Amino acid sequence: VKSNVIISSSSSGLLPSKIFSKSKNPQRGIIGHPFNPAYLLPAVEIVPGKKTTRKFLSDANKYYKSISMKPIMLKKELPGYLSDRLQEALWREGLHIINENYATTQELDRAIEDGPGLRYSIMGTFLTFHLAGGNAGMKHMLKQFGPALKLPWTKLKAPKLTNKLSDKLISGTRKQAKGKSINMLSNIRDQYLVDVLKIRKKYENKIRN
Repeated sequence: VKSNVIISSSSSGLLPSKIFSKSKNPQRGIIGHPFNPAYLLPAVEIVPGKKTTRKFLSDANKYYKSISMKPIMLKKELPGYLSDRLQEALWREGLHIINENYATTQELDRAIEDGPGLRYSIMGTFLTFHLAGGNAGMKHMLKQFGPALKLPWTKLKAPKLTNKLSDKLISGTRKQAKGKSINMLSNIRDQYLVDVLKIRKKYENKIRN
């Protein structure tokens, strides 16, 4: 392999320094973590190892942009990277809620699908909270809602994945599928994303630029 070639892994959470620890050229090693379905979702997390040089990070960034992807560059390596850490927090909180019989898998999914999930497609948590502060933005939001961080509104430590909890998750999602195959559900999801992305292009620049 030529000396200017990037060595990349699509790992979803492992540290590049560990993956490339025995590599002869760790300076070329990066993580290029895409999101499922990778042929539709444009984001890709670029994670540097401790020995990765700027040249290869820059080359990776340019490459992903050249194929119409939207790279997100981490400043340094972090287990789970960015998006998966956020998803994991939501997942673990959901496990607690189901385990303690507050809601079903469908009710929790609907809470995202018909609520903040639609908003997250165009505006993330921080910009959303900035708007929540009114004219003063995030400053007022933190002043008004910051104290709520001390309230017991979340449990980030995952519960034990017992057989009982596993059964609830499996039966709950099976019920949600209503007999549709994984392939059928994937096709429905993909077409939805295609349509959403078409609509999103009309407004994305107004929000981000």
